[in-house]
Amino acid sequence: MKRCFAPIALCLLAGLCMLAVPSHYAKKAEAVCATCPPPPPPPPTVGQFGGPLAGLSTSITNLFNGGYGTFVVKWDPIRGLGPVSTQPGCFTCHGAGVNVLTGTAGDTSAVTGTRFGKWNPDNTFNYLDGSGTFPENEGGPVLHGLSNAAFGTLPGCNQIKIAATGASESGTTVTITTTVNHLFKAGQQVAVQKVGVSGYNGTFTIATVPTSTTFTYTATNSGLAPSGGGTAQNLPHEVVPADATVNNEVRSPQLFGFGLIDNIPDSSILANAGASKQFGITGIANMVPDESGVVRPGRFGQKLAEVSLFQFTADAEFNELGITTDASLFGVSSMFNPNEHSPQGLAYPTACQPDKNAPQDVKQVNIIKMTQFQALLAPIPPQPPTSQTTAGKAVFESIGCNICHMESFTTQQNVKLRTTAGGTTAVIPSLSNVTFSPYSDFLLHDMGSGDSGGIPFQPHGIGQASLTMWRTAPLWGLSNVLVKSGGLMHDNSSTSIDAAIKKHGGEAATVVTTYKGLNATDSANLLAFLGSL
Repeated sequence: MKRCFAPIALCLLAGLCMLAVPSHYAKKAEAVCATCPPPPPPPPTVGQFGGPLAGLSTSITNLFNGGYGTFVVKWDPIRGLGPVSTQPGCFTCHGAGVNVLTGTAGDTSAVTGTRFGKWNPDNTFNYLDGSGTFPENEGGPVLHGLSNAAFGTLPGCNQIKIAATGASESGTTVTITTTVNHLFKAGQQVAVQKVGVSGYNGTFTIATVPTSTTFTYTATNSGLAPSGGGTAQNLPHEVVPADATVNNEVRSPQLFGFGLIDNIPDSSILANAGASKQFGITGIANMVPDESGVVRPGRFGQKLAEVSLFQFTADAEFNELGITTDASLFGVSSMFNPNEHSPQGLAYPTACQPDKNAPQDVKQVNIIKMTQFQALLAPIPPQPPTSQTTAGKAVFESIGCNICHMESFTTQQNVKLRTTAGGTTAVIPSLSNVTFSPYSDFLLHDMGSGDSGGIPFQPHGIGQASLTMWRTAPLWGLSNVLVKSGGLMHDNSSTSIDAAIKKHGGEAATVVTTYKGLNATDSANLLAFLGSL
């Protein structure tokens, strides 16, 4: 991957040009940058996997295609990435699962995101982000495993090779010699990696810079034999801090049909909240502010932390890519992220974030375009019913799965999308007054200790989700999720539909007990039905 980042500006230019010129020029464009990743595939069309909703006008289809072009960008530091991030693009988690733009945009993948924190002495949760009653800032709660220094394209933001015999120690003072001028400064953090003698490796504060190719730090041990090789970088990526007591993975969702979910009326979600249902099931709406500060039921995210698709995209752009935002055209300032991430809560070299725009997503153009793309993605259609799947659906309903995994909702009327000009489109019939089948109630349910381990991750630390409360996962596209991600449930840990059902607890305990008692025929029919969605 590092080879591809070296000529990053030329790579991006070549990739964009290839999308804009006739195909008979493609080979000439490829020859300009032999080390660049291939350009993304063209956006799918209606009826193709990952294509848009049917019945869109030409102008709305153009919004889908344009949003696709933004969604599949492989970001770099010059264009606002970082200074630390989880991945260099949306496409990595919601696509092929790799940083080469192949696969289908909006799909799921096996990539999971790490969330960490700890419980405070007063039993409040510490996001380790500098907020709350115990304001410790250790870069939480999102783990950013990529540093801008790793790109090797920014003067003063460096990942430098250490000379073959470039690591030596006198007492506890280590001297590192690099193969080229390193541009490091005293007081900076440096990550020393892959030196032959492992005692040299770790993250340290630079003590002195004797020459342009040497620096020193104080080691925690002495007596290290001379060594070398490896790298030193002045902006380490984040690691889970030692005092974090909660460390959990969350799965990357597929984004198909999100525009329909976005336009479920709030009243339809609230109508199912709070009431006592069969088998001890209740469920609550997670009431959180949307991008305009209006408190509404959340419908996106494993904890239902985001109300709207616009908000979901804005939070992902910042939390995963590190690209800053504010209320330029839509929303209120308190709901956006105008300041850079502080890697592990520490200062970083200013050269590691060269994009001087404030915010970097100027006038919300990225958010708006990517929201348009996601809003217009068609859901995965279920397989045609068979006698077995029809029988399985009857079992699904008879044992109570449908109490939480509700089959259908109808979108609101007269749905429009926001535009980069600050207005809205004409009404989009394909999103308006449409009945669809997500198989979710979009409520939080207590799943019991068997499905705990996550964190109550909420925007700005608000919301009603506890450690063991999770949204009802939509079941549409279930078979695709299992194939592409390799697992189910919030952390991707259940590798079959049967295992995922059995992991349910808490409010679902009675339903799961009934499931375990099904005869072989009913069980097989139920699993066939779920696998057909």
